[in-house]
This record gives sequence, C-alpha cells and structure tokens, in this order.
Amino acid sequence: MYVLLGVLLSSNPAWAKRDIQAEIDTVRLERVRLAEVRKSLEIQLGSLGKDLRKLDVALLAARKTLVLTTKQWQVADHKVQKLVKKRKKLKKQIQQLQQRMQSEADAAWRRANRQPGWLDILAGVKVTEVPHRKFMARHMLERQQEDHEQWQAALLELETVEQALLFERQRLSQLRDEKKVLQAKAAKRLQAKQKMARKLRQDVKLKKKRDKALVKQEKALFNLLNGLQEALLSSDKIAKHVSIRKHKGRLSWPLKGKVVASFGSRPSPQAAKVMGVQIAPSSAKKTGKQVKAMADGQVRYADWFGGFGLMMVVEYGHGIMAVYAHNDALYKQVGDWVEVGDVVAEAGSTGWIEKTRLYFELRDNGKAVNPARWCR
Repeated sequence: MYVLLGVLLSSNPAWAKRDIQAEIDTVRLERVRLAEVRKSLEIQLGSLGKDLRKLDVALLAARKTLVLTTKQWQVADHKVQKLVKKRKKLKKQIQQLQQRMQSEADAAWRRANRQPGWLDILAGVKVTEVPHRKFMARHMLERQQEDHEQWQAALLELETVEQALLFERQRLSQLRDEKKVLQAKAAKRLQAKQKMARKLRQDVKLKKKRDKALVKQEKALFNLLNGLQEALLSSDKIAKHVSIRKHKGRLSWPLKGKVVASFGSRPSPQAAKVMGVQIAPSSAKKTGKQVKAMADGQVRYADWFGGFGLMMVVEYGHGIMAVYAHNDALYKQVGDWVEVGDVVAEAGSTGWIEKTRLYFELRDNGKAVNPARWCR
C-alpha cells in the first residue's frame, strides 16, 4: 500500500499537495466524534429510542435469517429443477439405446436363417463383397458393444441422479418448513413494531415525547453532517472524479418509487420540517427496494442513527452529501468508494416508520436542498 502511495505521489502532482496522513487522522478522529454524536442522541431519545432500537434489531435479525433461508431454498429448488431435467434426458437416452439394441437384435434374428459366406457365392453374390460384409458385421458388433456400455453407464448415472434428487427434495421440504416458521417470526416482530407506532400515535403524551425526539434527532443529524469534513481518501479515484454539479437536474433518484413526503413538509405541527423526501418503493420484486448511488462518491457514515434507523451518508465531493435512511440493510461500509448505479442499501422500515420507505436527503455545503432540483 505504502509503495503504491509513493508511486502515485511521485507521478501525480495533485497528490503531492495532499497530506494523506493528515486526512487519515482527520477521518479517524471524525469517526470517534460521530460515535459520540450517535451515543448522545440515543441518550436523548431515552426509553423511546431504546425500545425502538430493540424492536428494530429483532426485526432485522428475523428478516436476515429469513432472507438467508429463502436463498438456500432457492438454491435447493434450482438443483431439483436441474436434476429433474437431467433425469428426463437420461431416461430418454436409455430408451433410445434400448430401442436401437432391440432393433439390431431383431434384425440379427431375422438374418439367422441364412448363412453368410460360400452360400452367398452360390447364390450369385460377388466374392469381392464377402470381406466387406465381414467388416460390416464386425463393425456392427463393436457398435452394439458400445451401445451396451453407454446404456449401462446411463443406468448408473440415472441411479445417482435419483438419489441426489431424493436428497435435494427432502432438503427443499425442510427449508420450506423453516421458511414458514421464519416468516411467521418476522411477521410477529413487525406487528410488535407497528403496535409501538400505533401507541405513539394514539397516546398524547407519548406523541409529544416522540415529536420532541424527532426535533432532537434532526439537530443530531445536522451536527453529524456538519462534522463530516470533505476529506475523500483512496485518492486514486479523485483524479478521474467528475463533479456531481455538472449533472445537476439529471441525476437518477436513488430508489424507484413514489415520493410520499415532500421536501419542507411537516409530519405534525410540533415536528421539525422534513429536510429531505420520503420515497415509497415500487412493487418490483427484484429491484424494488434497491437503493443506488446517484454518482461516484465515498461512504462517510453507515450505522444506526436513532429514529432514522439504519442510515448511510455518502459524500459525492464538491460539498455535496446524501443521506439514505430507514434501510433494512447496508451493503457498503465507511470508506468504501461507490460508483454511479451501485446498490448501496435496501429500503426498509427501521426508525420512526412502519411501512417500507427511504428517507433521502441532500446537503449542499451543509445546507439541505430539495432533491427534486437535482434528480430528473
């Protein structure tokens, strides 16, 4: 790493002006400070925050196990489908070989009442044709032997496939049962989360407490983002880094779906203004919940953050940062470089929400800006 760093420093004048160690130290201190901001927020949120985090951690664990089991089930199901196709192909091959061997056997029996050789000559067959017939007879015997060997090999392979198919079907059945249990468990966790949300909406005292907590977490997020200094590392990427400002108004939204809470709106009279937008994902099964990077950048925060749930902050350079919150999964870590279109997270229902949503916020030199002006 240090050798590569030296080569880059000597070959790129822009590198020479940068104090890489100072940047690394800055980020290290920054991480410590961000951890303190998060801890301070959790203390401020008190029992509400603890209960929320406890419910979300349980929900995420249940969903994660369910996802892993579902993937295992899909792999087993794919194996079963492949084995069924292979079995069908082998059976067809065995049937064809049997038919061919049977037809050749029948033909041999039909020829058995007529002796070859001198009788052929007496019957007017040319002598020059007799060696050819002997060659053909030997060739036919060899092919029959080859067919028989292929037939036996196919039978053995079919037996192996049948055993493998039986095992995979048993595993598939077991995984299907596990999946049902885990689905019920995840549903139960989600119901507990929704019950807490209903309680917060209906209980006046708790509602006020939550609104105050929302104001606190907005301030905490502001402090967190303000503390993130522009110090992109892995600077081999910086040389080809194109300013995100050149694409303003033409950037892709991070999630396919519908904006359900617009920039500057208030969830309730006492609550702080929404400094970003909330997006409900599309119904697409494979890509519906995928959160994608809007440009090339670097992850500066990827962790739990109070009522925002699982949150990621990506710095896109030139003073632009983006917040992606309420995720069910984060696929990148602090320091990771992302490229435009990379899947960085999965929209979810962590934090102060019940339904699957993505909170998306853009900051331009520390100031929250309307994402609609940046995304097409």
